[in-house]
Amino acid sequence: MSDTRPDVAFVVQRYGPDVTGGSEALARAVAEHLTDTHRVTVFTTCARDYVTWRNELPEGQEVREGVTIRRFPVEEERDLEAFNAFSDTLHDRPHTDEDEAEWLRRQGPFVPRLVDALGKEASRFAAVVFFTYLYYPTCRGLEVASDRAVLVPTAHDEPPLRLRLYREVFARPRAFVFLTPAEERLVRGRFDLGTRPALVAGMGVDVPTSPDVGGFRGRHGLTDPYVLYAGRIDAGKGCAEMLAYFERYRQVHAADAPVSLVLIGRMALPELGQAGVRYLGYLSEEEKAAAIAGAEAVVCPSPYESLSIVLLEAMALGVPGLVNARSEVLKDHCLLSNAGLFYDDADEFAEALALLVGRPVLREALGANGRLYVRDSYRWEVVLERWRTVLASITASPDQRGLRPS
Repeated sequence: MSDTRPDVAFVVQRYGPDVTGGSEALARAVAEHLTDTHRVTVFTTCARDYVTWRNELPEGQEVREGVTIRRFPVEEERDLEAFNAFSDTLHDRPHTDEDEAEWLRRQGPFVPRLVDALGKEASRFAAVVFFTYLYYPTCRGLEVASDRAVLVPTAHDEPPLRLRLYREVFARPRAFVFLTPAEERLVRGRFDLGTRPALVAGMGVDVPTSPDVGGFRGRHGLTDPYVLYAGRIDAGKGCAEMLAYFERYRQVHAADAPVSLVLIGRMALPELGQAGVRYLGYLSEEEKAAAIAGAEAVVCPSPYESLSIVLLEAMALGVPGLVNARSEVLKDHCLLSNAGLFYDDADEFAEALALLVGRPVLREALGANGRLYVRDSYRWEVVLERWRTVLASITASPDQRGLRPS
């Protein structure tokens, strides 16, 4: 029997089960879930690390979970310190288009062979889906496949979004997939999307039905209540500020509402010696789910988010969130779900955390709301139907697309 599934290409800067990152996790999850109805080919790099873009994975083709993966070598490693210094000469200062082109090349990952291969083969795909507006594969890949392109910007309010080169990037796609209404509002405020189709699709959430919370606590010697941070532990994710705010909490509330702060993920901060803080390292998905399920709350301190998978995972497990109000996406999740609290400064962080720790009835109510929110908007059945709609819109005539116009 012939395979009648349409061919779809995904373009993403890194890909694989051992690659951490929100947009990379999104691309892999959607690719694997779409294989029942689409033949998915991923164009990606040999890099595992987004800091250097060093080639660590083998060049060539492999198949994982029904997805064909094609890896191309990065031709220039990135010196992050030198790149950041160069970036400082661009943002909010006069500069040329040539400066921005050089910035994009240094940003990377610089993979001209990927772009060449995509240009030669784009016509065989019903749609080409680009994940993350920021990087070279998307910017240059859109130049060779714009006639069938879907852009998943995963955008947040950051200086690069104001560079002139991204006006052309956002002008090229045929359609857009956003992760949240807040992200869509941000992009529409910056770029003219015209009448091109757009859809808020989100991402499905998979969590174990019965995480082993007792086993997790025992394995890590956690006997007291704790709140959890899960993700890359660095200043850019708001972690340094979170640690300072947690110290403020301990100064004010340690006696009446004692709680530890547990960190899991890859560490990119100096060695921690702060009282009340435990670092458990990088955990498996099963251990991560148990860590979330056993927490009093999950802290999301980043001011820059386009979705926040870990917050949705927490809500799915009935655990409330405590989030940075400077992220419109995170604040929106809390307002739409009534499943979390948000803070603007150290005092608000301390008071909100005290409420979550000290009032179990409140935690239970917020947790129940979170489960409903994920069930209604972030189940894979719901999300995949949105994705199939947007992919079908690329090949359909304008009156058959089924997407609301912009």
